[in-house]
Amino acid sequence: MKSEINTAVDQATLTALAGGIIPADDIDAGAKAVNAGPRLAAKVASEPTADLYRRGLALAAVLARENYGVPVSELNNPQLFDLLAAIRETSPAFFKQLRADVSALYLSDPQVWQRIGFPGPSADKGGYPDFDQPPADR
Repeated sequence: MKSEINTAVDQATLTALAGGIIPADDIDAGAKAVNAGPRLAAKVASEPTADLYRRGLALAAVLARENYGVPVSELNNPQLFDLLAAIRETSPAFFKQLRADVSALYLSDPQVWQRIGFPGPSADKGGYPDFDQPPADR
């Protein structure tokens, strides 16, 4: 029987990893602003990427324990960034899938669009007025 991804530990791990992919800044809480951890856990549990996520979460847990002696959810930002770099080297497929999924969740949220000024000139603030035009020859 395959282990579930949607446990509290998995959600906390995914929340931390997602926060490392899109960290909080002065604009918003990053991936945490869109509740990325629990949403990812629910999303990937039934998808073809579930096994990749299971292996990736196990790897992240082992690396965090070996390198820092704590679960992924207890890492500070520099430790989390180092962990993500190690995951990128050890399991590039998991890293790429995680990065793609976190980015998709974040960038598909309409509240985020308002905070970061997208989807372009139709937003009140931000964006580029000529984003849909070909670049001018200089």
